Amino acid sequence: MCKHIFFTMAAMSILTMALIGCTGSQKIDQPSAERPNEDRALDYYLQGSLLDQKGEHARAIIEYLEALRYKKDAAIYHAIAKDYSLLGKNENAIQNGEQAVKLSPDNRTYHETVAEIYLNALNLDEAIKEYHTIIGLDSSYQTAWLNLARLLQMQKPGKALEVYQDIINRFGPDPDSYFQMAQIYNSMNKLDKATDALKGMLALEPGSFEIKKTLGDMYLRRDSIDAALVIFAALVELHPENLEVRAALAHAYLVKQDYDHAAEQFDIVMKKDTLSADEQIRFGQVFVSFIQKDSAVAPYAIKLFHRIQKRYPDDWRPYWFLGEIENVMKDDSSALRDFGKVKEIAKWNPDGWIGVASVYYDKNKFDEAIEVLNEAKKFVPEEFRVYLLLGIANQRKHQLVDAASALEKAVQLNDKSLDALSALALVYDEMKRREESDTIYERALRLDPNNHLILNNYGYSLAERGIELERALKMSKDALAQQPSNQSYLDTYGWIYFQLGDYKEAEQWIRKAIELGSTSTVIHEHLGDIYFKLDDKDSAMKYWQKALEFDSTNQHAKEKIERGSL
Repeated sequence: MCKHIFFTMAAMSILTMALIGCTGSQKIDQPSAERPNEDRALDYYLQGSLLDQKGEHARAIIEYLEALRYKKDAAIYHAIAKDYSLLGKNENAIQNGEQAVKLSPDNRTYHETVAEIYLNALNLDEAIKEYHTIIGLDSSYQTAWLNLARLLQMQKPGKALEVYQDIINRFGPDPDSYFQMAQIYNSMNKLDKATDALKGMLALEPGSFEIKKTLGDMYLRRDSIDAALVIFAALVELHPENLEVRAALAHAYLVKQDYDHAAEQFDIVMKKDTLSADEQIRFGQVFVSFIQKDSAVAPYAIKLFHRIQKRYPDDWRPYWFLGEIENVMKDDSSALRDFGKVKEIAKWNPDGWIGVASVYYDKNKFDEAIEVLNEAKKFVPEEFRVYLLLGIANQRKHQLVDAASALEKAVQLNDKSLDALSALALVYDEMKRREESDTIYERALRLDPNNHLILNNYGYSLAERGIELERALKMSKDALAQQPSNQSYLDTYGWIYFQLGDYKEAEQWIRKAIELGSTSTVIHEHLGDIYFKLDDKDSAMKYWQKALEFDSTNQHAKEKIERGSL
């Protein structure tokens, strides 16, 4: 008789051949009662392995479980763990994997399988422990070090940096370790360290375009403009057709406020007949992104987009960018012209309609904004921004029914928009629909309990009604903590103290709003009311008159002046 010996999975193919030679035509899944338990376990184990090769993992598990009846072997538990993991049954996989490492604690492969199962189950802590164990078993196994570092990177980036440095010290310079270190340092805003890591990568791959480009970008972030220019200029020499590099070089020149050299890069780009409108517009966007930081870029950006617009007169995008730039520069007539062109070329595009309406709104031309937005509804009937702006414009005109209708539609289209919810709650409040207003405010606070606008407006609404004043005070205080110089928020906070009867405290906060330059008729009227309560009638009259100067339609202030009292 041939002697059967139980082997691990690594010797499977050899085992199978040996078995065939020893058993002849005898079926291995029908062992005789006289055969030892090890032989029976081996037979079931091999049957399970054959099923695994066919992808029949559930059936394989059944065979492995039978094998366990005859021998509690680490290899069998390991095979079951892998199959349960493949079937997505992580709890069963973990139980069997732990049995495998318990029976064979020095087996690196078993620990690695358990780590992978923990990772699949999103149990990072246990996966990290397993990789620590694997490194303890075999400190020369670089893959385990890298896997440990990657897992730590998700939870403890500082520890991950230590492991990546250990990898470099132990195994020599490693491009992946340097790359991951650069990523971590970048996320921690330690840009000098990120730069050093990128230099380490570049030393290993001196010809890499991507590493050089990334290093140049890092120098830009560090405001090391000359170093960035050296890298980008060299890359442009090597890759003169690469638009991304030319854009990066233009970006560096813009940061240095060397606008002529930046524009020169665009001139080179525009001479290429093969470039599409998309590529030219993307290049132009580099200039647009700088306008908020430095308005001196605007003339260059306008010139660039005028050139694109002349080349592609039927493309709405150059007109839109021109409108955006002109709007920032307060060139209202040009912005209206170019946004209007967007509206004309692409009626289906809400950006043109919103652009025109926004210019009118910012100039307090609410009637014109409302007219444009009402027309927009015919072409973009489901555009949230149209209804939001329409509602706010109507509210500014005190056309509350129309405002409520538009804002209700806006909320219907985007029920998570705090801007729409806040505006609708405010309109309901003005319409004396207080219960509906409170419901909307509460809904908004559930979405964002710390939204300062909601906290302020809701707190003021409660104060005006003289209800829930302690809650209103807390909301107002939280809003003011976020924006301590907001004149409206200072007024709300002071007004709540007024409603609480603490006139001295009220005077302190509302006077601060006026000292910050407030020209609000309401704030000045409030201060007048406070002084009246403090028996300073001359000061009360002074601020009521100021309120009337800022808004001659303020009927409340006018009546107080006529009465000489609240």
